[in-house]
Amino acid sequence: MKRLWVILTTVVVLWCLSSGTANAAIADDVQKLLDTNECPVCILNEAPLEDLDLAHANLKIAVLTNANLAGANLQKANLMLSDLEAANLTGANLTQAQLNGANLLKANLSGANLTGAEMTQANLEDANLEDANLENAIMLSVTLGQANLKGANLKGANLRGVNRSQALLCQTIMPDGAVENRNCPSP
Repeated sequence: MKRLWVILTTVVVLWCLSSGTANAAIADDVQKLLDTNECPVCILNEAPLEDLDLAHANLKIAVLTNANLAGANLQKANLMLSDLEAANLTGANLTQAQLNGANLLKANLSGANLTGAEMTQANLEDANLEDANLENAIMLSVTLGQANLKGANLKGANLRGVNRSQALLCQTIMPDGAVENRNCPSP
């Protein structure tokens, strides 16, 4: 219980810092990530991190709102409880990444590889997951809202407790392998 309290307190402090006047990444935090591949509880708002190799990076509880991670290799990265609101993760490799509890509100994950990613209780509301590979992802109690899952591959994904009623599903491969076309335009 004490550990949970410490984590929640840290998240609140980071949220307050990120929603204040400091909108950009802290330069020392960016350098720390580049030098060590470790930057938990860092402020990386709007950081230009595209195409970087951040495999196995520790970004737990980091604030990455509006960060550019397009094409980045985040394979097996720890992004638990991180704030990735409106982040650009287009084409990023998030294979087996830890995204439990992460905020991906309005994030662009189009074409991203999330094979085997753990995303329990992540917020993907209004996220763009068009053509994303979510095969075998663990997505328990994920919030989707109106997420775009057009062309996404969810084969073998665990979607228990996920409300998909508002999500855009067109040419979407569902966990059982069936293709869902409920939101495709009529010919």
